[in-house]
Amino acid sequence: MEQAVCNHLGTPQAPVHYVENALITGLFGLLCWPAIFAPLPGAFFHPFHSGPADLNRRDFVIRRRPLFEACLAQLEDGRYRESILQTWRRKQGLASPFVHWETLDETLLQQALARIPAAHLRACFARLLLDPRANRAGLPDLIQFLPEAEAASPAYRLIEVKGPGDRLQDNQRRWLAHFQAQGIPAVVCHVTWQDDVFGS
Repeated sequence: MEQAVCNHLGTPQAPVHYVENALITGLFGLLCWPAIFAPLPGAFFHPFHSGPADLNRRDFVIRRRPLFEACLAQLEDGRYRESILQTWRRKQGLASPFVHWETLDETLLQQALARIPAAHLRACFARLLLDPRANRAGLPDLIQFLPEAEAASPAYRLIEVKGPGDRLQDNQRRWLAHFQAQGIPAVVCHVTWQDDVFGS
């Protein structure tokens, strides 16, 4: 169904990508890779960890707060774009609890970094850091880039797709409320089936 919506809404000038729980968390994981994989005591016991052992502990962020702050500081001066792309190239394929490599191709990353304002990324990353385990889920299914949007308007929008009888989950409602509070463009697309024109 999400792919059908992609095909319906997307155009060459305004492409739509399926990114559920992969784009925002992936951008966060790439920018904050040094903090997430910092070799703190008790975080890694062997070289095959897909992520730090304390990821779901309440003090995960607290233990790394200066490191996270250093990563997020790059959003203030524009360095984040090159940092994210460099990490994507250098760490390609390595297991991460935040990065889904099969979804994040370079075209999608380039479009996202060009169209999503740094302030919007910071707002999303700040919410992820409040509870990394819980807030990695509930993000919208699709993103549409709008290259011809007016300069005063965001050049993208997030789209949550809901089919007949499907309702927003609590974590999705919380993310949508956060987007609204932060001025991040997000909509819900309610899909309905057309009646068969042949009456069969």
